[in-house]
Amino acid sequence: MKDALSRILPQTNLYNTTVEMTLLNSSQSNAFVIPGNHLFIYSDIMEMITSEDMLFGLLAHEVAHLDLRHYERQTKHSGEELQKTLVMLGAGIAAALAGAGGDATTALWLGGIANQAENTLTYSRNQEQEADRRGREYLINAGLAPEGMTKLFQAFFKKALGRPKLEFLSTHPSPNSRLSDSFSTATKETILSNKTTTDFEYFRATLLAYRAGIEDKPFIYLDQKIQDNDAKIFAKGLFSYLIQSPDRALDYLKKLENHNQFTDYLEALSYAAAGKKDQGLKITNMRLELAPKNIPFSMLDAELKKSKPISVYSNYIYEQRLIWRANIQYYQSINNIPMALNYRALLDFSQGKDKTAEYLIKRAENDAKENEKNTIQQTSARFKIINEAEKQEDLDEENNN
Repeated sequence: MKDALSRILPQTNLYNTTVEMTLLNSSQSNAFVIPGNHLFIYSDIMEMITSEDMLFGLLAHEVAHLDLRHYERQTKHSGEELQKTLVMLGAGIAAALAGAGGDATTALWLGGIANQAENTLTYSRNQEQEADRRGREYLINAGLAPEGMTKLFQAFFKKALGRPKLEFLSTHPSPNSRLSDSFSTATKETILSNKTTTDFEYFRATLLAYRAGIEDKPFIYLDQKIQDNDAKIFAKGLFSYLIQSPDRALDYLKKLENHNQFTDYLEALSYAAAGKKDQGLKITNMRLELAPKNIPFSMLDAELKKSKPISVYSNYIYEQRLIWRANIQYYQSINNIPMALNYRALLDFSQGKDKTAEYLIKRAENDAKENEKNTIQQTSARFKIINEAEKQEDLDEENNN
């Protein structure tokens, strides 16, 4: 996913910013962005996204919303429409006080509400179409297949069959109108036009394994939704691990024809959960011989050995969390509570638990040894810088609106 975004962001005005992605387990098919460059993707949408170019199409569309500052524009527009609505509602109240008939009063009230709803929905549909077109430009400029967005809309169209098709009932354009707009845009051959990527299949299988947890018959669900046999076996193994059945996960992984970093990581985790740490370490050691600074495997290796993790930094928040968790476990294992609290504070702060993180870092600073205080003070200073930056961003958004 991070590699996919790295292909798209250089085509935008967001090339010098970090977009944080969060995957949400849900039975709803959706994806959205919010200010602060946060992108959320629901697991259910991966039922429709069956190829890498479709994923690129989704990411390009959502990144376009951020690049075009649609949320801020929508907020401003909604405020303007709310003022109009209040005027209409005020007229309704005045009519009622003046003794006007019930029908006239009701018409004024409903007129105000309908006016706001219609204008807001129309504005949102325009934004969606703008994001579609800008997203396709990103894909073409990046040398990616713009047909992925067309395939995505075709999947939406199939999903919408049997549902209301009137465009004004939705904040998004109806799927068939988006298909028409998509086909009207010229396409060209790209280096990814006929490319399939194993990593995508396993990324998709990972999300659907989590999604299976909210199904009555999870294994049947995975059989139906995943075509690639190895990816399907991996998903069943992952689901087994998630429901705390590591031995069953290992049984599934034995059926694989081919192994990769996804299957090896799950196998190492499953061995550790099954009390077979040495077999898990064989896998992490094998992977680290090939790539000594591989963050997921090096952090897992440190956790299994309860050794100090290698000193490494990542720009990606999910990798930073792996590093922090490995350090928490290490410092707990040697009974160094202040340093364990330091990394726990970093983990909590990254998850939006600001107050808890600030409390933990104060505890850590009070109890730390002299040679550790500098590290803990740097963490405290980091929190202050981020909080100040967020306050300034909020002020800038208020001034722009």
